Amino acid sequence: MKMNFLKGKAFRGKIISAIGVVSIILLLLLNLFLTNIGQEKMLLIDTTYEGLYTLTPLMKEECAFVDKLDDKIKITFCSDPDTLISSAITRVAYFMALQLENHFDNIEVETVNVIYNPTAVSKYKSTSLKEIAPTDIIVSYGDRYRITNADRFWITSGGEYAAFCGEYRLATLFRSVTAINRPKAYFVVDHGETYYDKTNPDKAGNADAAYLYDMLVERGLEVETLELSKIDEIPSDCVLLVINNPREDFSVDSDRLDEFGYISDTEKLDKYLVRDQGAVMIAKDYSITLPVFEEFLYEWGFDTSTSLVRDESSSLVDETNSYTDIVAQYDKDEDSYGYAIYGDFASLSSAPSMVFKNTGYISCSYGEAEGTNEPGSYTIARNYAPFFFTTENAVAYEKNESGEYLSPSVSGKLDLAAVTVRMALDSYTGEYEYSYVFCANSGDFFSGETLGNYSFVNYEVMSALVENMIRIDEYASMELGSESQNSSNRGGKILLDTTMYTYDTIYDGDNNVYKGLTDAMIVVYTVVLAVFPIAVAVVGICVRVKRKYL
Repeated sequence: MKMNFLKGKAFRGKIISAIGVVSIILLLLLNLFLTNIGQEKMLLIDTTYEGLYTLTPLMKEECAFVDKLDDKIKITFCSDPDTLISSAITRVAYFMALQLENHFDNIEVETVNVIYNPTAVSKYKSTSLKEIAPTDIIVSYGDRYRITNADRFWITSGGEYAAFCGEYRLATLFRSVTAINRPKAYFVVDHGETYYDKTNPDKAGNADAAYLYDMLVERGLEVETLELSKIDEIPSDCVLLVINNPREDFSVDSDRLDEFGYISDTEKLDKYLVRDQGAVMIAKDYSITLPVFEEFLYEWGFDTSTSLVRDESSSLVDETNSYTDIVAQYDKDEDSYGYAIYGDFASLSSAPSMVFKNTGYISCSYGEAEGTNEPGSYTIARNYAPFFFTTENAVAYEKNESGEYLSPSVSGKLDLAAVTVRMALDSYTGEYEYSYVFCANSGDFFSGETLGNYSFVNYEVMSALVENMIRIDEYASMELGSESQNSSNRGGKILLDTTMYTYDTIYDGDNNVYKGLTDAMIVVYTVVLAVFPIAVAVVGICVRVKRKYL
């Protein structure tokens, strides 16, 4: 009687159902366990042809120095793991960081949701106006840190992500935060300039300069203030001098010009640029006349106008339709200095807006040659390079008797910002040494309205320019692939077509042929995709046969 009960169809059905339920539960638990182990221990199979999820031997060699440090380097991602993994842009960077954590004892990875817990990253905000986005990545070592964005781990072309340069970028950040010396940027403050005073948070003007201050701190600079009139020379640790919207002219005592040892403010700037291969960034109000300072600018290639520029063909729409909020034009000449800095933006079919508010224009004081040799030298030259400009339809207006800018003075393509590069050939090494002067003829250029507006690209472009001008970082090996503008190497792990067709090919610089997937990986994909449905079918057939015939 008992045996018949055990052999009953109803009982066997319940047993099979129970086995099915238990199997599904065990399968889910196994999946969760393997997923957790895979993420924690990186037990993943990198099926990308480019090896996006695999640390290169060169990256391991490049970062070997971190295990000799006294403290850990922390990599902080500003989103939860699920969010990071859901996007290919952040996923590759996140998995790379986890691999580094597994490989090096002195690298630690953490995730923080800055949407729900913004105070967790408050110590990385250099000012109260600083915003940290969910796609930001913070690399810190002790009290030093650098903030970058996951997008900067990629090189784009035509609006598409073309290569992953995250290894180069991250290795460079490691070198930056662990560097022994911390170079400085100085705000010049004794001519009515707008600057950020970290010792006086309530100072008038702090809010307008906060974004510029944030940008300099994020580039790895310590930011201080400097009174030119009280020093004999600019400090040797200065890698960038910022002169933001001066309201008073630079001091010069004409009675002391023949006095031995007397140095005017502008001479101090000259000596800094010539002696230290320095970098100066200037935003000047076109409506203010500063004769001494303008003479300095003229000698460095900038003939600044007193006219207000309007460009009906390329400006933001405002309530008055004054056309003074100009969307500047990129220099798309691939050999130009501007393109070397912002080429990734300029090449996009719909380029993001670089905006100039209330700006005058600049002409090259060197004439059409846009360059000149320094007096008495054939190995030292100053070359002027337009950085941004208007369309051909722009018009500049001079002030009339009523004080309004309504009198047309010049029209056509006008330079809004430019860079002069001093190139000095070292006769011993045969290499050039560089100094840089950037000038925008707008007192609002570094304001919160432009630099702090994340719908514009001002912040990103000026960040790239600062990195190029100061060159403070010990950059990682270029063989890792870089997006740094300090090298012509565009490098990176170039993304290939992932279609599983053998005739889709791409050629690298050595004329090697690559396919979207290797033949071995095509087999792996085919097997992986086929195994599960085949296994389910086999189990189903076995169960069906057993229930019907056994």
